[in-house]
Amino acid sequence: MNASRRVLVIVGLLAGATHLTASGPLGIYGIVEKVVVEPNEQAPERIQVWGAFAYVDGIAGEGLTVSTARRGYLYFRLPTSADGFTNQSQEVAIKREWADLKAVAGTGQAIGFGRWGYIGGFGGLRPDMRSNMPPYILEGAPGNPRTDLRVRPASEPPVSPALYQTNTGIVRLPEAGSHAAIVKQLKDALTR
Repeated sequence: MNASRRVLVIVGLLAGATHLTASGPLGIYGIVEKVVVEPNEQAPERIQVWGAFAYVDGIAGEGLTVSTARRGYLYFRLPTSADGFTNQSQEVAIKREWADLKAVAGTGQAIGFGRWGYIGGFGGLRPDMRSNMPPYILEGAPGNPRTDLRVRPASEPPVSPALYQTNTGIVRLPEAGSHAAIVKQLKDALTR
């Protein structure tokens, strides 16, 4: 095989591989039932957000893809200096969002929040699974380690919280229009 043919084969393989593996921004849709702040409300470091949740693929201009909704809890933590965190205003924004999550808890209002990165086909991401192979969700800290952003069952103790990532704050989802299907799916997940 001559050199130009080898180059074409390699380019073809790379092009095929990029089609198989995608990446992009990921947000969460949910209905929050309750929020548990750790260690306490005065000095929040971690938060458990209980309810029904689904991932939403946030690639602009391509339409939104939403995973199946799952009931359970999400577990988050504040960023620290070990994460390369030096921005005090981001900590204030995160604590404000946590207060907003607590305020919406128990109201039945569907919301959207956060922004994480993912690698792998979005269709393979499942809110109830953590994977070390693509698809997986990135922490967002330097080096982009993988994170455990799955919806955990109530029977599982809270360990290894995910780094909380902000986006545009807490966004309320209307029950009618383009969000009607996901709001229904989230409500249905709460009854299971």
